[in-house]
Order: sequence, then structure tokens, then C-alpha cells
Amino acid sequence: MSGRSDGMSERRDGTAAPLLDVRNLRVHFSTKAGIGRSREVVKAVEDLSFQVHKGETLGLVGESGCGKSTTGMAVQGLVRATSGDILLGDVNMAKVRAGRARAARRRTQMVFQDPTSSLNARMTVGQILEEPLLVHHLVAPRERPGRVRQLLDVVGMPATSVYRYPHEFSGGQRQRIAIARALAVQPELVICDEPTAALDVSIRAQVLNLFRELQEQQDLSYLFISHDLSAIYHVSDRILVMYLGRPMELTDRETLAHRPAHPYTSALLSAVPVPDPDIEQSRQRVILSGDVPSPVNPPSGCVFRTRCPMAQARCADEVPAWRNLGDEGREHWVACHFAEPSIGAVLIEAQQSGSV
Repeated sequence: MSGRSDGMSERRDGTAAPLLDVRNLRVHFSTKAGIGRSREVVKAVEDLSFQVHKGETLGLVGESGCGKSTTGMAVQGLVRATSGDILLGDVNMAKVRAGRARAARRRTQMVFQDPTSSLNARMTVGQILEEPLLVHHLVAPRERPGRVRQLLDVVGMPATSVYRYPHEFSGGQRQRIAIARALAVQPELVICDEPTAALDVSIRAQVLNLFRELQEQQDLSYLFISHDLSAIYHVSDRILVMYLGRPMELTDRETLAHRPAHPYTSALLSAVPVPDPDIEQSRQRVILSGDVPSPVNPPSGCVFRTRCPMAQARCADEVPAWRNLGDEGREHWVACHFAEPSIGAVLIEAQQSGSV
């Protein structure tokens, strides 16, 4: 691949390569063995592949425990990948040497779910925002106060915030400070791990709008992780649905919202409340039976089969291929033997008739 002046690489066919290219990622954790017990392996992420392009927001959605946060931390380098590749430009973050790790990680930063625990309570806001500038040797000492004030201004915080401590701010203000810290090193990709989950409902929209404004101003790319489909839809260009560590469906947000092809996606969408009381009262939901299986001992074949209303004998024997249902250049990736773009409507009709 040849270099480009804008920091992006280029494929041989002349098209821009993705900013982030995750290939067959696996992240496994070994549990401690107790008395009379053997070690067990938790398959947090299993054979996950996706791309994030420059200026794009990829939403990552799924139930708690599906591997969303682990994926984000693996991309950031906070947890080690068991196997697979995490290509950030020309650097493989899954295999990068210690000497290159710091420079590579500057290109991507992370905004965590709880700003109270992610900000150092013993440091002032000014010290918190100066720290990444010191670590990466980005700004001369005399210029740091000006850079800190600039970062606060970008996220809508007053300059006087530099003298105060995190506990003196509201949850929404603390998250704005965390966003400013992430922007301090001028990253290309920001990983947002449930950034609005700990905030009041009235503040969530403000923070989501801030993310969109910053993306337009600074040409940022986001990997936006959440269990909230409405928030994901609001900020994302494409959406990746995960279940029990595996990818289920990946397509643009409009296709996912109106023509889901995977039964799990249809179930997630049916659980999103509609603000119109008449529609909310009359619509039918896709109710899944049972609980999410343990990642220590996932089901054979398709991991969703134990709760899927369309499961057949084939689902227990074969892992579904990750196939593209899209046409005319539109990508619509699905991991299901029987997936069709209209499956959401079929499931709802089946439930209304009592056959599901």
C-alpha cells in the first residue's frame, strides 16, 4: 500500500483503505481454577470482523455481556487479542511491539461509560487535560495552558474549569471533560463505550449531539458501543449487531431499522419503545425465550439457536457463514442460514397469528 499525505493508505485499486480493519478477532479469558475445578475459557469475542472508514460512525450494539466493550478495549490495546488482526492504518494493534505501541495508540482514544471513575479524582481538570500532552510530548510547556483552554471550549466548558476537581461537576459535565481528554492527542478514531449510559435522559441528547458536532468539526471516526438502539441509530452510519461474542448483522442504519435480516436484530428492534402511544399499544413484539447462554460453554453451530424462533436442526450442526445479502454495491452482512431482508415483518406476522 502506498502512503498518502492525508495519513490514509490506499488500496491497489485506488480506493481508500479503512481507517480500522478488524479481522477474525478472538478474545478469550481464562478463569481461575478453584478447589476441585479446572480452568475454564470465556469466549468473550469469537471470529469478529468489521471495518471503520474515515469520517464514519460504526455503531456496535447488543445485550450486556455480548462482547461489545471487550471489542473496544481490544482495539484500544487495553486487553490482548487471543488471535486475529486489528489493523489501524499500517499498524497491527494486536501484534504491535512495545516500542511502537504508544505512537500507535495516539491515533485512537477511548471515552468510557462512567466519567466519575474514568477521571482521576485527585487531579484538577487542568492537570487531567495536560497529562496526555505530557505523555505524548505534543505541546511545549508554555503552550499547554492555552491548549487546555481550547479543549474545554471545544466541548462547551468554561475556562475556569481548569482549577476545579471532577467531583465538582455534574455527570454530563464530567463526560464532556472526558471527551476533551480524548481529543487532546488529536486522534483519528474515538471508541465510545456506552458514553451516555450513566447520564440522565435529559443530558444524553446533548452529549450525543456534541459527538456529532465534533465529528463534523474534526473529521473524527467513531466506534460507538451501546445497548441502546435508539442512541446507536441517532449517531451511526452503519450498525453491527453482536450476540454472545459473535457478529449477527452489519449494514447501514436505515436498512437495519426497516429491513432487518436476522431474527435477533428483529427482536432488538421490537423492544425499542415508540413515542406514539397508539402505535406502541397496537404493535407486537418479538419475544425471545430463555436466557443468554454462558460464554464459557456456548451452543454448537449458531450461538443464537437456543433462543431463535426460526431454529432448525441445521443450526445446531453448522456455524452460519458471514454472507452479504446486499445488492447494487450495498453491503448487508448476516450470519444466519435462513436470513432474508424481510424477516422482521415475517416474524411479527407469525407472532400475531400465534405460530411463534
